[in-house]
Amino acid sequence: MEAAERPNTPKSIVVDIVNLMNLRTRVTSWEDDEEIHVDVWGDNLGILIGRGGATLQALQEIVTTIIRRSRQETRRITIDVERYRERRRQKLREYAENMAEKALSTKRPVRLDPMPARERKIIHDALKDIEGVESKSEGEEPERRIVISPA
Repeated sequence: MEAAERPNTPKSIVVDIVNLMNLRTRVTSWEDDEEIHVDVWGDNLGILIGRGGATLQALQEIVTTIIRRSRQETRRITIDVERYRERRRQKLREYAENMAEKALSTKRPVRLDPMPARERKIIHDALKDIEGVESKSEGEEPERRIVISPA
């Protein structure tokens, strides 16, 4: 079936994009009440992730825009490449713990580098479980960052 004949789904759009990029991939998807998940698997897919996940985020935004314009879909669309998002989430949690330790040991606030809202949420959530520190976001996008302070 030609791409133009196939109904637009997040999975079909991702398949079309990776095919245009001549990448050998396997694309799977699953849905729940809140999200549509699309997972991409293959070799040498760093080009789909990009520096700090920037290309992956852009791909997700493009697919979301196409879907929202072409049909009535309100669920969030999440695209992942070889579990990059889960690995990144774990690294952010570890980073939050290390920076909380630094704030506690120096008794001074620690300012993190600017990061996207989704990553800031992961940091804030990880810090909720650490006694003796508090966190807040400051600044304006795209330079918005977290400051971790001793409580």
